[in-house]
Amino acid sequence: MPDAYVIEVGGRTAGIVARDSHSHSFNFFSADRPFNVMEGQRFSDPLAAERVARMLAKHGSLPRHRELARPRQGAAPRRFG
Repeated sequence: MPDAYVIEVGGRTAGIVARDSHSHSFNFFSADRPFNVMEGQRFSDPLAAERVARMLAKHGSLPRHRELARPRQGAAPRRFG
């Protein structure tokens, strides 16, 4: 399994997710301003990051379901919605 994936939404690059070898999660790095709110979020897999990016592109805000994205370890928790 690759260590990094490009996340595309609607034909544009939202960002990349890179595997964190210590926590076995994927960290999101934004490539486009509308997705900056996702910067630093941790995801269980690339598909989870893509789901959140699609929701953000469609609704203009992050999902309320905390299980879709987890904050980076040691970072202050973020509230979605």
